[in-house]
Amino acid sequence: MAWKVPYMTVTHRDQDSMKLLRSPPARAWMVFFVIVAMGAYCAYESRSWTYGSFYFACGVMLAHVAMDRWEECHLDRSKNKVKLFYRTLLDRVLFRQPGRCVVSNLSEIVDVRVESETLKYAGTTFNIVLVSDTGYTLGLTSTGTYGNKEEQEKLASEIRDFLNLVSPTQILENLEALVAEKVARSGPPPTSSPDDNDTNTCSDDPLFAKVTTRSASAKERRKAK
Repeated sequence: MAWKVPYMTVTHRDQDSMKLLRSPPARAWMVFFVIVAMGAYCAYESRSWTYGSFYFACGVMLAHVAMDRWEECHLDRSKNKVKLFYRTLLDRVLFRQPGRCVVSNLSEIVDVRVESETLKYAGTTFNIVLVSDTGYTLGLTSTGTYGNKEEQEKLASEIRDFLNLVSPTQILENLEALVAEKVARSGPPPTSSPDDNDTNTCSDDPLFAKVTTRSASAKERRKAK
């Protein structure tokens, strides 16, 4: 069974800005230190400074690759910008750099939804994406999380509330309510018998009117005789 990894958390929210952060969970740190310990053990057993340094460096590099990233999302309505930051351990500790950044216009976002991805032999992951008016989607995180998607749905609803967006489900519910209200005001449709419908339909037919006129003329001639 896959471990449940916490999704993004809201670290700041006011009228104009909203910030979300996702940090590496305890599982990522455990994997990191296990790989570093394996590299250190190999370096110790090598009994050589050259090979030991090589083994330890390889262990640190593998641990850095396996380590999850710090991911941030900044929504700023005053600047009409949405910024996504991706920072590795080296970016935060050694280089003190902001890492990779993706910038988009906040006014182009028309919906916030939760998407799922099924991985073979691993299960289903869920991730929140921002949908632009051109159809382009922008994921809040590079990878999703396993387990129940209630956490993502709750966070997506909070982002919609901040951006003053209406979800498609709410739109359908509003349309259904409007249709039901209109039907209730207009009342049930008038009912009519099949004979009345046949008579009305035939009376509008010119051929039926002509045949009816000839029948009436024939009856009058018989009476005259």
